[in-house]
Amino acid sequence: MAMHLAALTRRSTAAFADSIRSFISPFDGGESPSSGNTIEERLARLERGVKRGKRATTATMVLLVLLIAWSFAARSGKVRAADSGTTDLLARSLTIVDEKGNLGVALVATKDGPRVALLDQKGRPRISLGVYKNGPSVGLSDEKGHPRVSLGVDDDGPHVLLDDEEGIGRVTLVVDKDGPDVRLVDEKGHPRVSLMVDKDGARVGLHDEMETPRVAMGVGKGGPDVVLIDEKGNPLVALGVTKDGPRVALQDEKRNSRAVLGSIPLEAARTGDTEVTAPSSLTLFDKAGKLIWRAP
Repeated sequence: MAMHLAALTRRSTAAFADSIRSFISPFDGGESPSSGNTIEERLARLERGVKRGKRATTATMVLLVLLIAWSFAARSGKVRAADSGTTDLLARSLTIVDEKGNLGVALVATKDGPRVALLDQKGRPRISLGVYKNGPSVGLSDEKGHPRVSLGVDDDGPHVLLDDEEGIGRVTLVVDKDGPDVRLVDEKGHPRVSLMVDKDGARVGLHDEMETPRVAMGVGKGGPDVVLIDEKGNPLVALGVTKDGPRVALQDEKRNSRAVLGSIPLEAARTGDTEVTAPSSLTLFDKAGKLIWRAP
């Protein structure tokens, strides 16, 4: 019965030289940069992660547990001793009340698994746990009976969801085959911050109110990098540190490299030799990506 929240940005912390290949590729003055797509792939993974991270479990099973248990208890109190001994008790459901007759604990066994609900003195469900088709789940509710914390395990792995007073999941934590993934969500239910760690490294993503990634930063095997993205999802600025040195790259809306400040490998078409420019160098390109000026 655990339900999935829809979801959050996933990952790539490849080396900075790879991550900005669509910005700057080895070339000389007479050639255009090769068509790398690593940034596009990273942004696609980021967007797939947004859809994935919303799979964190909700805590809506609290009322269902209560209603099922109460229903069984109200219409049938059938309990019998097991044939094997008088100390064994067999029942489909069980309710426990306080000295005033108020329901405190409800237990029921369904075809999918057992469910338990714990209620406070006002009869509001506060703790629920059960086993469902897709795995076990535990829910914690506030004094108004609203689900606030949900913990569960399904085929993707363990997950935690923290809800606000309006029932919006504001914090999600998932650990799947790729690694841990944390999402922070605004009051409208839009993921705004994502943090993840996978085999390539650690990454943080910042999203606008339309859930478009605007800043992606991380540390991978090739070093740290930061990418700034416009409202249309186009990566326009990339900066980072690689084995060749520091680098800042600017790209236009058509994703053509226009300027690079810092170290960049340039390959001469005639000789095939590769030269790495100095960290203080500036390299400019035209709309087609052809080298038009460099210094020094």
